[in-house]
Amino acid sequence: GIGLSKFHRISSDIDLTKLEKTLKDFHDTKHYIDNFNIIIKDYNFIKLDENVNKRVQSLIFSLSNHILYIEAKLAYLKRKSIQPSLIHGDPKLSNFLFDIQYKYVVSLIDLDTVSSGYLLTDLADCIRSISNLAGEVPENIDNVFFDICSCEYFLKGYFSIANKKSNYRFGCLPEFIYIIIIELTIRFLNDFLQSNKYFKVNYYTQNLYRAEVQYRLLSSFITQIPNLSKSLSEIGISSNPNFFIDVQNIV
Repeated sequence: GIGLSKFHRISSDIDLTKLEKTLKDFHDTKHYIDNFNIIIKDYNFIKLDENVNKRVQSLIFSLSNHILYIEAKLAYLKRKSIQPSLIHGDPKLSNFLFDIQYKYVVSLIDLDTVSSGYLLTDLADCIRSISNLAGEVPENIDNVFFDICSCEYFLKGYFSIANKKSNYRFGCLPEFIYIIIIELTIRFLNDFLQSNKYFKVNYYTQNLYRAEVQYRLLSSFITQIPNLSKSLSEIGISSNPNFFIDVQNIV
């Protein structure tokens, strides 16, 4: 949390107009959803073996209502007029370099994703990564859950040196975590259905499994939204009390 906060603080005065996006449509959730709808409309599911097809259909069904809700939620967040900032774009745990002896973040790496975006996207993606203790490709999917303690430690670290609570809409963080997990679920599933062209795989169904892992993480995260809202409240950030009710109705 402290490491990402320092990155955001150090880069906050960079002129966003001078940044070029190296990855087209990166973190454009609507773009991924549109691709998903096109892919499943035209996809020949008969070519999949029976077990894999069942897994794909189950995931598509599970995602369907979430996608409808997200499309409405994206419009809501746009109306919130959240200001763009410089973001890393991919602050997963493996993109942090640590000093092993003194246990602090030395640097963020993989800077090709740096662009103009929402600070909340960085926070949400980092929390998504560190709160899944089992990892993106665990040996047993039953070990996947959203660890609220890791999330709380991150928040304490981030806001210990970056007191932007009064002038930024950090109360939307639960919604952004929800969106980023579904976004990655869709990206993994899209890539599987498109013959694994983007994410590197060690076996044919690995991206399908990655998508299933993210959806399992999502299910656990939803149960932790009240605890996350409480943690945000304790550091002076008010979140949307209706969000948990909305996603509970979807589930």
